[in-house]
Amino acid sequence: MDIKNVSINNQDPYRTRLNATENNAAQGRAAKSEPGGNPVSQGDRVSLSASARLHTLAHAEAGKAPDIRQEKVDDIKARVASGEYSVDSKKVAEKLLRSEGLLASSLERE
Repeated sequence: MDIKNVSINNQDPYRTRLNATENNAAQGRAAKSEPGGNPVSQGDRVSLSASARLHTLAHAEAGKAPDIRQEKVDDIKARVASGEYSVDSKKVAEKLLRSEGLLASSLERE
């Protein structure tokens, strides 16, 4: 498909519209200024709630934490080696079932 630039009276209608838009924007910027004469930006703005800022900060801090907490690993290794570490299989099973139950109920709500 070939699109040709259409001119009316030797004027490009697209360029004319673009120039008019740019001129209107420039006039708007000139009309809006601070008391000292500095132009005020009227661009897009983003505002975060306190909760969103806290969430962002928490996420950034969590990203700094190591993936492996070596002191915990070393403690468990020492307890396993000494025979002092034992796992209560009933508690593990209960927590697995509870976790599965929570997952299943959340899927049912969707």
